[in-house]
Amino acid sequence: MSDSRDNADLAGSRSAVGRGKVALTSLVGALFALGGLGFVVQRIASTWDETGPVLRSADGWWLIVALGLGFAGMTAIALPWVAVVRAVGGALSPMTAVLTYFVGEIGKYLPGGVWPVVGRGELAVRSGVRRTVAYSSVLFSLALLYLAALLLAVGLFPLALASGGTSSTPMLLVLLVPVGLAMLHPKVLTPVLGGLGRLTRRDIAIVPPTWTVMVGLVLRYIPAWILIGSSTWAVSRALSAEIGWVEICLATVLSWAAGFLVAPAPGGVGIREAAFVAVAASMPSGIAAAVALCARLVFMLVDAAAAAVCGLVLASRRRRSAATPGGVRDSVRG
Repeated sequence: MSDSRDNADLAGSRSAVGRGKVALTSLVGALFALGGLGFVVQRIASTWDETGPVLRSADGWWLIVALGLGFAGMTAIALPWVAVVRAVGGALSPMTAVLTYFVGEIGKYLPGGVWPVVGRGELAVRSGVRRTVAYSSVLFSLALLYLAALLLAVGLFPLALASGGTSSTPMLLVLLVPVGLAMLHPKVLTPVLGGLGRLTRRDIAIVPPTWTVMVGLVLRYIPAWILIGSSTWAVSRALSAEIGWVEICLATVLSWAAGFLVAPAPGGVGIREAAFVAVAASMPSGIAAAVALCARLVFMLVDAAAAAVCGLVLASRRRRSAATPGGVRDSVRG
């Protein structure tokens, strides 16, 4: 009888500790998400003097289309992450990947380029993914995502150049494509991961996927960029800008790539808009700037709304998990 009471007390103690961990990690996650949302609101407010008057005269229906395409594009970024996690030895369901992506990626609006990696990586760990797999998959997914952007730009550039709708200077970014594809080969990745392990003093027990698998993962991200470019094109239509889809999509993917490469800028703010104006050479600079700013606002609204909703869903899932037998351990892991 005494042994069973001791076991019950021990189980209760462990349960209380588990609930404490759940509460602590939930609080940290909530503060992280709120910080990111706060920066989104601040960025929207800081550009409202420029975007407000333009938006008031915009076609509302085209803006609704832009918001829908923007959400579809962000979701199309989240879903290939499932395959990336699987390729490096983990498992993540599509629903968990989408929820985790939107909540974790809100950190890209915080100063410094590390927060989206930390946010998404930690949420993946809490979902049961091994830490080295979680963080490696996030880094791989970002590299593959922007390599896909440059690859799409390679395909669009001849069409845009033939129509006289772009400048050749920004296409220097495309020179990164062969370098990026070479970096995906296991003979290159293996020593890179080994050096990273020595630098961090951690055993990164990950076998790099084959080069064919990695290139296939790059191609999975192409639809996301087509949707993101289409969303920006819808913004241009809302502002009555007469410009072709090819030029808008090319300017969009290259400007996003430029914003990503300048990591200290929160969400690529400023860099992305400047690059968009530079690439969309056939548009008057004032109209191009207006399109870039309004597209920025559209994607901020998508990110903020999706992060808020997905954060609530994740919190609800963790509460349900903690309330079920054995759910404390599962909720701590994810």
